[in-house]
Formats: sequence, C-alpha cells, structure tokens
Amino acid sequence: MSMTDSDIIQQTVNSDAFRVETAYLGRGGISVADRPRLMKRIDERMVRMIFPTDARDVDDGTVVGLVCLWDLEKNINVYAHCISAGPGANAQLRALYSPLNQVKPQPGDLGNAAIAKFVAWKQASWGKFLNEEIEIGTREASTRWINTFWRALDRMYGGGNLRD
Repeated sequence: MSMTDSDIIQQTVNSDAFRVETAYLGRGGISVADRPRLMKRIDERMVRMIFPTDARDVDDGTVVGLVCLWDLEKNINVYAHCISAGPGANAQLRALYSPLNQVKPQPGDLGNAAIAKFVAWKQASWGKFLNEEIEIGTREASTRWINTFWRALDRMYGGGNLRD
C-alpha cells in the first residue's frame, strides 16, 4: 500500500527522531511546525521534508528549519536535523562525497550542482542580511532572509516543492 503525503508527514512528526530534535529546540524557545514547508519525493524510496521553525529574528546560528528524511521501504524517519541561519552550511552539504550524503536533492550531477549553489547562496545572502539589518532593522531583514531562504531551498530541490 502506498503512503499518502499526509501519512508520511504524520508518521514523521510522531517519530522519535522528530520528537527528540523538537524537544532539543524547545529548550531554546524554538518551536517547529507540524507541517513541512517543503516536501519532495526524492525517488521511489525517499521523501525529504523541511519543517519551518517559529524563528522571526535571525542571527548566525538561529534554527530556521528541521530536515527529515522518510524511508518508504523501511517505514522510518531516518533523521531529523536542524538548518541554521548564517553563512555556514550544514556539515553534510559541505561533505558532498560523504557516504552519509547519498540522498541528493536532485538526481546525479544536478544534485551536486544544486547543493553547491545553495551553499554559495547561504554565504552571499548573509552579507546582504547584515547590511539590511542596519538599514531596515532586524525584524524586516529577518523576514526577507527567511523568505529568500525558502526560495533558495526550493531551487536546490528543483523547484515546485514549497507548500503554503
């Protein structure tokens, strides 16, 4: 029986990995939505979801998303890990050829190129954020950065994967 997106989301949110990571973030006053902002069926087996946090004023290291990977074959959430604001990229994005980084956002070389572009975007966008923060204030600069962050993530996954 094929799982619906709703089934996958619900089981992901109920998984130990999701609950542990959201409890960890809760200690810092950050909440994670129970619906993903981005969802993509990577292939016939893997589904990637990225859940937004309630962070509104970003700084370097502010957690803005929680990434989960659902394995349809094993029926488990393989992991849940944070994505933070700032110029740095998550370790697995920096380690393109790590055996742990085999589920690319797009197939083949397109996946590696998309990751490289996202890492470059994170670095470039941070300088823009810091300038805008001075000019228009933290809240407005943060709103702009978060909105652009989601568009950049969607682009990394090939576009058309954002939800509400």
